[in-house]
Amino acid sequence: MVGRVYRASECSEFVDAKKNPAPTLTLTLYSITGDKVLENIRIPVDTGYEGPIMLTSELYRFFMRAELPRTLWRSYRTLSGTVIMRASRAIVKIANMELETFVESPFLGEGKLLIGRELLNKLAIIIDGRRKETCLVEDIH
Repeated sequence: MVGRVYRASECSEFVDAKKNPAPTLTLTLYSITGDKVLENIRIPVDTGYEGPIMLTSELYRFFMRAELPRTLWRSYRTLSGTVIMRASRAIVKIANMELETFVESPFLGEGKLLIGRELLNKLAIIIDGRRKETCLVEDIH
């Protein structure tokens, strides 16, 4: 049997959702020019969203200076059809890590705050449903 031992380094409480509480991560988001747009905000984790970070249209406007050309925008298939997402470069700070990433928002529609698999795949996290916490973890050697 192979196992790993982790130490939780920073935890975020779940937020209330329609039916069940949702796991979150706390982060600070900067535009590519270094302007702090969101500070220490808990954003729900959504493993069903393939992208990096989804923002509302209102928040996305702070990132439009670094928007990618339309030819590089992504589209996602959902139950209600294909959604085209505008994309911009951004910097995300989670605990002591700073990562360059993308933020996305629907070309048509409002959008919402979500952390998707593209960013999650760069992190080691534990979703602890019993404690209602999502924790960044470090390997213990």
